[in-house]
Amino acid sequence: MQTLWCHNGTMRRMNLRDVPDDVYAVLAQAAEQNRQSLSAYVVERLSEVVQVLGVADYVDSYAPPRRTGVSLEDAVNAVREVREAS
Repeated sequence: MQTLWCHNGTMRRMNLRDVPDDVYAVLAQAAEQNRQSLSAYVVERLSEVVQVLGVADYVDSYAPPRRTGVSLEDAVNAVREVREAS
């Protein structure tokens, strides 16, 4: 998903309340380190969450191929092996 930026009033606004001080501080520091406004940084993180949720929905609805001889455990072990090697 690609986020399109425009400042002509067509984008929705969101106000957050009751953000804990420690969460705000971490977000503000991360935004500063990324040379972004706090708003831009939070919008990017929320966009990532939406992508992950979309992937989770896909994974939940995915019907694995049948009779491949590869179990879920085999697949998980293969992924872990590649991750550990990199």
